[in-house]
Amino acid sequence: MESRRSTSLAGIIFLLSSAVLFLLAPLAMPSDYSWISNSISESGAQGLTGAWVTRLGFLTFGLGVILVALTRWDAWRTSAGLLLFGFGFLMLTVAAFSTRQWNADSSFNELESNLHSVSASVMGFFYGVGVLLVILFEKQASRAVKMLGWAAVVTSIAMPILVGVIPEFGGVFQRIMFAIAIAWFVVQGRSSMINGES
Repeated sequence: MESRRSTSLAGIIFLLSSAVLFLLAPLAMPSDYSWISNSISESGAQGLTGAWVTRLGFLTFGLGVILVALTRWDAWRTSAGLLLFGFGFLMLTVAAFSTRQWNADSSFNELESNLHSVSASVMGFFYGVGVLLVILFEKQASRAVKMLGWAAVVTSIAMPILVGVIPEFGGVFQRIMFAIAIAWFVVQGRSSMINGES
Protein backbone atom coordinates (compact mmCIF):
# COMPACT_ATOMS: atom_id res chain seq x y z
CA MET A 1 0.00 0.00 0.00
CA GLU A 2 2.87 2.36 0.84
CA SER A 3 4.38 1.81 -2.61
CA ARG A 4 1.02 2.70 -4.20
CA ARG A 5 0.90 5.92 -2.25
CA SER A 6 4.49 6.72 -3.23
CA THR A 7 3.67 6.03 -6.87
CA SER A 8 0.57 8.24 -6.69
CA LEU A 9 2.54 11.01 -5.00
CA ALA A 10 5.23 10.83 -7.68
CA GLY A 11 2.52 11.02 -10.34
CA ILE A 12 0.97 14.09 -8.71
CA ILE A 13 4.38 15.79 -8.47
CA PHE A 14 5.03 15.12 -12.15
CA LEU A 15 1.59 16.48 -13.07
CA LEU A 16 2.00 19.66 -11.04
CA SER A 17 5.50 20.10 -12.48
CA SER A 18 4.06 19.91 -15.98
CA ALA A 19 1.55 22.65 -15.11
CA VAL A 20 4.37 24.92 -13.93
CA LEU A 21 6.43 24.21 -17.05
CA PHE A 22 3.48 24.99 -19.35
CA LEU A 23 2.95 28.27 -17.49
CA LEU A 24 6.61 29.23 -17.82
CA ALA A 25 7.08 28.10 -21.44
CA PRO A 26 5.77 31.33 -23.09
CA LEU A 27 8.50 33.27 -21.25
CA ALA A 28 11.12 31.32 -23.21
CA MET A 29 9.49 32.08 -26.56
CA PRO A 30 10.29 34.73 -29.21
CA SER A 31 8.36 38.00 -28.97
CA ASP A 32 5.96 37.03 -31.77
CA TYR A 33 4.67 34.02 -29.78
CA SER A 34 1.33 34.66 -28.07
CA TRP A 35 -0.02 32.37 -25.35
CA ILE A 36 -3.47 33.66 -26.30
CA SER A 37 -3.42 32.48 -29.91
CA ASN A 38 -0.48 30.05 -30.18
CA SER A 39 -0.82 26.49 -28.94
CA ILE A 40 1.17 24.80 -26.21
CA SER A 41 2.64 22.52 -28.86
CA GLU A 42 3.93 25.53 -30.77
CA SER A 43 5.94 26.58 -27.71
CA GLY A 44 7.71 23.22 -28.09
CA ALA A 45 8.09 23.53 -31.85
CA GLN A 46 11.06 22.52 -33.95
CA GLY A 47 13.99 24.93 -34.09
CA LEU A 48 13.12 26.95 -30.97
CA THR A 49 15.82 27.49 -28.35
CA GLY A 50 13.36 27.49 -25.45
CA ALA A 51 11.26 24.59 -26.73
CA TRP A 52 12.79 22.26 -24.13
CA VAL A 53 10.55 23.81 -21.45
CA THR A 54 7.34 22.66 -23.13
CA ARG A 55 8.83 19.33 -24.17
CA LEU A 56 9.79 18.69 -20.56
CA GLY A 57 6.22 19.66 -19.65
CA PHE A 58 4.85 17.03 -22.04
CA LEU A 59 7.29 14.47 -20.62
CA THR A 60 6.34 15.12 -16.98
CA PHE A 61 2.64 15.21 -17.88
CA GLY A 62 2.89 11.84 -19.60
CA LEU A 63 4.87 10.26 -16.76
CA GLY A 64 2.42 11.64 -14.22
CA VAL A 65 -0.55 10.18 -16.07
CA ILE A 66 1.13 6.79 -16.42
CA LEU A 67 1.92 6.61 -12.70
CA VAL A 68 -1.60 7.62 -11.72
CA ALA A 69 -3.03 5.10 -14.19
CA LEU A 70 -0.99 2.31 -12.60
CA THR A 71 -2.38 3.12 -9.15
CA ARG A 72 -5.98 3.58 -10.35
CA TRP A 73 -6.16 0.59 -12.69
CA ASP A 74 -8.65 -1.42 -10.64
CA ALA A 75 -10.88 1.56 -9.94
CA TRP A 76 -10.88 2.58 -13.61
CA ARG A 77 -11.23 -0.99 -14.94
CA THR A 78 -9.20 -2.30 -17.84
CA SER A 79 -10.87 -0.44 -20.70
CA ALA A 80 -10.53 3.01 -19.16
CA GLY A 81 -7.12 2.12 -17.75
CA LEU A 82 -5.78 1.16 -21.17
CA LEU A 83 -7.11 4.34 -22.78
CA LEU A 84 -5.72 6.64 -20.10
CA PHE A 85 -2.41 4.80 -19.91
CA GLY A 86 -2.30 5.18 -23.70
CA PHE A 87 -2.99 8.90 -23.29
CA GLY A 88 0.04 9.16 -21.01
CA PHE A 89 2.23 7.17 -23.40
CA LEU A 90 1.16 9.30 -26.37
CA MET A 91 1.99 12.41 -24.34
CA LEU A 92 5.55 11.08 -24.24
CA THR A 93 5.56 10.75 -28.03
CA VAL A 94 4.30 14.34 -28.32
CA ALA A 95 7.34 15.31 -26.25
CA ALA A 96 9.60 13.36 -28.64
CA PHE A 97 8.06 14.58 -31.90
CA SER A 98 7.60 18.34 -32.24
CA THR A 99 5.28 20.34 -34.45
CA ARG A 100 6.38 23.02 -36.91
CA GLN A 101 6.72 26.65 -35.87
CA TRP A 102 3.88 29.14 -36.34
CA ASN A 103 6.12 31.13 -38.67
CA ALA A 104 5.44 29.78 -42.15
CA ASP A 105 8.95 30.70 -43.33
CA SER A 106 10.70 28.48 -40.79
CA SER A 107 12.17 25.18 -41.91
CA PHE A 108 10.88 21.99 -40.31
CA ASN A 109 10.84 18.22 -40.57
CA GLU A 110 7.45 17.35 -42.05
CA LEU A 111 7.48 13.73 -40.86
CA GLU A 112 8.16 14.77 -37.26
CA SER A 113 5.43 17.39 -37.41
CA ASN A 114 2.95 14.88 -38.81
CA LEU A 115 3.84 12.32 -36.11
CA HIS A 116 3.18 15.01 -33.51
CA SER A 117 -0.23 15.79 -35.03
CA VAL A 118 -1.28 12.14 -35.25
CA SER A 119 -0.16 11.44 -31.68
CA ALA A 120 -1.99 14.52 -30.40
CA SER A 121 -5.21 13.59 -32.21
CA VAL A 122 -5.25 9.99 -30.97
CA MET A 123 -4.24 11.20 -27.52
CA GLY A 124 -7.25 13.50 -27.36
CA PHE A 125 -9.60 10.66 -28.27
CA PHE A 126 -8.09 8.33 -25.65
CA TYR A 127 -8.39 11.05 -23.01
CA GLY A 128 -12.03 11.97 -23.69
CA VAL A 129 -13.32 8.40 -23.94
CA GLY A 130 -11.16 7.21 -21.06
CA VAL A 131 -12.45 9.86 -18.66
CA LEU A 132 -16.03 9.20 -19.78
CA LEU A 133 -15.64 5.50 -18.95
CA VAL A 134 -14.23 6.38 -15.52
CA ILE A 135 -17.28 8.56 -14.82
CA LEU A 136 -19.57 5.69 -15.79
CA PHE A 137 -17.63 3.08 -13.78
CA GLU A 138 -16.89 5.00 -10.57
CA LYS A 139 -20.13 4.82 -8.61
CA GLN A 140 -18.56 6.03 -5.34
CA ALA A 141 -17.06 9.27 -6.74
CA SER A 142 -18.25 12.50 -5.13
CA ARG A 143 -20.39 14.96 -7.04
CA ALA A 144 -17.47 17.38 -7.32
CA VAL A 145 -15.21 14.70 -8.81
CA LYS A 146 -17.91 13.69 -11.29
CA MET A 147 -18.45 17.32 -12.30
CA LEU A 148 -14.71 17.72 -12.90
CA GLY A 149 -14.83 14.56 -14.99
CA TRP A 150 -17.70 15.87 -17.08
CA ALA A 151 -15.81 19.15 -17.52
CA ALA A 152 -12.86 17.11 -18.79
CA VAL A 153 -15.02 15.21 -21.28
CA VAL A 154 -16.84 18.31 -22.54
CA THR A 155 -13.66 20.35 -22.96
CA SER A 156 -11.95 17.46 -24.76
CA ILE A 157 -14.64 17.84 -27.43
CA ALA A 158 -15.49 21.55 -27.30
CA MET A 159 -12.05 23.12 -27.03
CA PRO A 160 -10.59 21.63 -30.24
CA ILE A 161 -13.73 22.80 -32.06
CA LEU A 162 -13.40 26.29 -30.59
CA VAL A 163 -9.74 26.41 -31.65
CA GLY A 164 -10.88 25.87 -35.23
CA VAL A 165 -13.74 28.36 -35.01
CA ILE A 166 -11.95 31.10 -33.05
CA PRO A 167 -8.22 30.50 -33.72
CA GLU A 168 -7.19 33.89 -32.30
CA PHE A 169 -7.99 32.45 -28.85
CA GLY A 170 -6.72 28.95 -29.62
CA GLY A 171 -3.96 29.13 -27.04
CA VAL A 172 -6.40 30.06 -24.30
CA PHE A 173 -8.81 27.24 -25.19
CA GLN A 174 -6.04 24.63 -25.23
CA ARG A 175 -4.64 25.83 -21.92
CA ILE A 176 -8.06 25.56 -20.30
CA MET A 177 -8.35 21.99 -21.56
CA PHE A 178 -4.86 21.11 -20.27
CA ALA A 179 -5.55 22.72 -16.88
CA ILE A 180 -8.72 20.66 -16.43
CA ALA A 181 -6.93 17.50 -17.56
CA ILE A 182 -4.08 18.01 -15.10
CA ALA A 183 -6.54 18.80 -12.30
CA TRP A 184 -8.54 15.64 -13.05
CA PHE A 185 -5.49 13.38 -12.98
CA VAL A 186 -4.23 15.04 -9.78
CA VAL A 187 -7.61 14.40 -8.12
CA GLN A 188 -7.48 10.77 -9.29
CA GLY A 189 -3.97 10.39 -7.91
CA ARG A 190 -5.01 11.91 -4.60
CA SER A 191 -7.97 9.53 -4.42
CA SER A 192 -5.58 6.62 -4.89
CA MET A 193 -3.42 7.89 -2.02
CA ILE A 194 -6.40 8.30 0.33
CA ASN A 195 -8.13 5.04 -0.51
CA GLY A 196 -5.01 2.96 -1.07
CA GLU A 197 -6.38 1.63 -4.34
CA SER A 198 -4.19 -0.08 -6.90
